[in-house]
Amino acid sequence: MTDFMLVRHGTPDYSYINGKKFRGFGNDLAPLTEDGEKEAIAISMAPELQDADLILSSPHTRTLQTAAIIAKELDIRLIVEVDLMEWIADKTFMYDDYAQVVKWRQHYEENNGENMYPGDNFETKEELRSRVKAVLSKYDGKYDKIIVVNHGMNITALTGVEKPGCTQIIKYNLD
Repeated sequence: MTDFMLVRHGTPDYSYINGKKFRGFGNDLAPLTEDGEKEAIAISMAPELQDADLILSSPHTRTLQTAAIIAKELDIRLIVEVDLMEWIADKTFMYDDYAQVVKWRQHYEENNGENMYPGDNFETKEELRSRVKAVLSKYDGKYDKIIVVNHGMNITALTGVEKPGCTQIIKYNLD
């Protein structure tokens, strides 16, 4: 059984993104702040991450940048897994207003990850959990320890740990 060391990305900088009128996943292009970069360097020294065999990362900028810094510091291979992407707030990927994403997330949290309101078209907690577990299962048993740089909602869906902090590490094993 593989130990998956789930790491939430470093602190993102949305200042540039907020000035754009990106649609859908455009908000996920935000890079790390300078502090976020320092967080990634610091967490790479954590004892829990030493001797990892591999790093898996979501394709979003904030996670990929965090993972790249850790991979460089630990000199290990980095693989980008698209299905480690952030929670899907709108399955059409066409929303224009980030305020709507906030509303859907509120509905998600109020209803334990279930679609309950007309117009809710977000990924449910079970869909999210299944998507991320499917990625991890491809690697389970092939490596002793894998670092997985991911998003807070994904980590919560897998572990039940509410609102993990930036660069927080949570050990996880597939059941």
